[in-house]
Amino acid sequence: MTARSLAEQRKAAGYTQETFVAAFLDMAQRLDVRAAVSIRQLRRWESASPPLPHPGQQDVLEALLGVPLAELGFAVPPERASGPMKGRSREDELQRRRFVLDAGALLGASVLPPARTGRRIGVADVQIIRSKVADLYTIDHSQGGRVARQAAKRTLQSVERSMVEGIYVEGVGRDLHSLAGTLHSHLGWIEFDAGRPAAARAACNEALTAARLVGDPLMEVRALDSLSLLAVEQKRPWEAVATSMAAEDLAQVRGGPKVKSVVALRQARALSSAGDHAGARRALSRALTWHDRSDRDADAPPWTAFAGQVEVDYATAAWHVGTGHIAHAVPFLRSAIEQLGPTYTRNAALYRARLAEVLMRAGDVEEACEEAVASATASKGMASARLADRLRTVASMVCQVDTAVARDCVGELRALGVPTQKQRIA
Repeated sequence: MTARSLAEQRKAAGYTQETFVAAFLDMAQRLDVRAAVSIRQLRRWESASPPLPHPGQQDVLEALLGVPLAELGFAVPPERASGPMKGRSREDELQRRRFVLDAGALLGASVLPPARTGRRIGVADVQIIRSKVADLYTIDHSQGGRVARQAAKRTLQSVERSMVEGIYVEGVGRDLHSLAGTLHSHLGWIEFDAGRPAAARAACNEALTAARLVGDPLMEVRALDSLSLLAVEQKRPWEAVATSMAAEDLAQVRGGPKVKSVVALRQARALSSAGDHAGARRALSRALTWHDRSDRDADAPPWTAFAGQVEVDYATAAWHVGTGHIAHAVPFLRSAIEQLGPTYTRNAALYRARLAEVLMRAGDVEEACEEAVASATASKGMASARLADRLRTVASMVCQVDTAVARDCVGELRALGVPTQKQRIA
């Protein structure tokens, strides 16, 4: 390694000198180590002949960047390279870890003898993976589940390959395991949107296992929420309620307002599927209450970003439909559509298709046809099984009506690629 490798690692991890100093202090506090660094001192460490940091600083540097001190450009004395660190030998700290895959689930890490041939995995590599995971949200919302699934699986394979073949310190190993769990959580949702419920359930169960292994209660909440949603779709109301209740128990202890709002929304849907409309209404009230408190929720995890007034309105509309008050659902659906931003292309098309379906049930054929065509137009080039199914349902309903408006709508939907065969509507 060159003497400039500390600066290279810092930049690759996304830190400026100023943000690195702040992150260094935060890591020192997490490790319960009395250590700090100034920008001036950091510049000396990044010089051509850097002085060796004192022992406390050494531990923080390695934990922050996920790279051994000897690979950061410092001249490390032999006793430091082989001596103990916090009750654990440095050889143990740099052990290679293999995360065993058993029946598709991540079961844990078994320590192998130290390997010197694998690629070093540091915090900079973890940051790159995190950026790829963040990109999946954009792909999912703009192009749908089938396209996002391919990107998610490629990223997951990359993470698992790093876990098996790479060399890294314990903190980086934990980050990799956590990222694998996050990817499984995201895959659970993507597979659901792509119309693959069995694959979605398997991914959620893997995410649940990973969350418990790394001790991440919010990841566990997300997996349970997704399992609850799947149970609703698969007509398992008892399971939908049970998993949503388990998620609520965790969220009450570890979640902020945003997480609690999402959990309440999922619980409302689960209770409605079980016929408990009064309980669902109470859950919706809780969701709105937590939403009103979420403005300052700076620590909300990325997967809660979709939740807001839009989702509260959409869930309220679903509750009105479930209780048979079809007309009352319409203004809430319109409100949800109006509030959706430009990044939620798939949801906008899906919500319009849902509005068209509700309008048809309310007997407003003309407006229903207008929304159906708008949804089908927006869905062009989007791979989402849920959206395609919803549009087929709407088209089937329109086919039941023998008016000029309905016939014109059928023709436009057919031209947009929506199947328009007349089917019996339950």
